Amino acid sequence: MKRILLFALVAIALSACNLTKESKAEALVKESLKKMLYKPNTYEPIETKVDSAFAPYDDPAFFEELDKLEKLDIEYDELKDKIKDTKSDMSSWVNSSSAFGRNEYQEAKANYDEANTQMAKLMPKGRKQYNKVMSMLQAKPKFIGYYALHNYRADNNAGNTVIGHTVFFLDKDCKEVIYYMELDDYNRKQELIEKYIEKIEDKN
Repeated sequence: MKRILLFALVAIALSACNLTKESKAEALVKESLKKMLYKPNTYEPIETKVDSAFAPYDDPAFFEELDKLEKLDIEYDELKDKIKDTKSDMSSWVNSSSAFGRNEYQEAKANYDEANTQMAKLMPKGRKQYNKVMSMLQAKPKFIGYYALHNYRADNNAGNTVIGHTVFFLDKDCKEVIYYMELDDYNRKQELIEKYIEKIEDKN
């Protein structure tokens, strides 16, 4: 009987801690959002879910490294397309005997050479950033605080009521907002993380 009572008291205490954490998070989110909204007086909370945040998966510093890698990937794809297109242009004009055709060939070749030079510079930067991201992902997860998934409604600058879906990252004591992002952006980053984790697992 005493043991059951002890477990019940512990459960109540844990529940109280969670409620305190939830209420702290909601207060912080509300305060932060009202500074961002066009019409803060129309703000109305819908739902808040608070959970533990772990590095690197929920770490703003890691998100920055992920963004850098994504930008390099985009630049790589653009250069790859440019190399392909300019090579095709060169093929179209290589046998031309007209002055116009020779000029077009030279212009295409110059663009082709420039794209290859840029690609040669980009590749080591991309590999370095990729290795950095993969190394961070393979580190042991570390508790860094909490994240709050918060949905709300408020009027935008056009006077229309919209639904917002946000993620707020809080410190370990739920006393400060560390970072903020839209839920769509957060989900996209989590999808990228899953993709890189799968690559790690495939190698193992």
